[in-house]
Amino acid sequence: MEVFWIVVVLGIAAVIWNAIKKQRELEAAKVSYINSLEELKQHPANPELRQATLAKGRHYSNLTRNKKGVTMFDEVALMNDINAACAGAATFKSSFAEVVSDSIEERLKKLAKLKESNLITEQEYNDKRVAILAEV
Repeated sequence: MEVFWIVVVLGIAAVIWNAIKKQRELEAAKVSYINSLEELKQHPANPELRQATLAKGRHYSNLTRNKKGVTMFDEVALMNDINAACAGAATFKSSFAEVVSDSIEERLKKLAKLKESNLITEQEYNDKRVAILAEV
């Protein structure tokens, strides 16, 4: 009878140990994903970092579903997180770049070069030219 209770206690201890181990793994994956999102905010144009963040998010999502895979809803949520991290940083950098950009003359010259190189259309050229001149 004493052996029976030892086996029961060891079984309960093993279940508790596994639960603690799963919780720690889940928490570590969450922290890794959140840290990767924060780093992505600093470097939104880095495609390798974007892929790494997605992989970390998939790993975290998989753990939240007891390693039964990532659903379509998880994928959409991850892409929303990643796009939000990139968009906020990109918008800030874009706004900041416009404030400290070249003079109007230099910007118009660069725009003309883009048009001459066929990198932008006539319509894009005209729209951007009007926007630059509106700043005067």
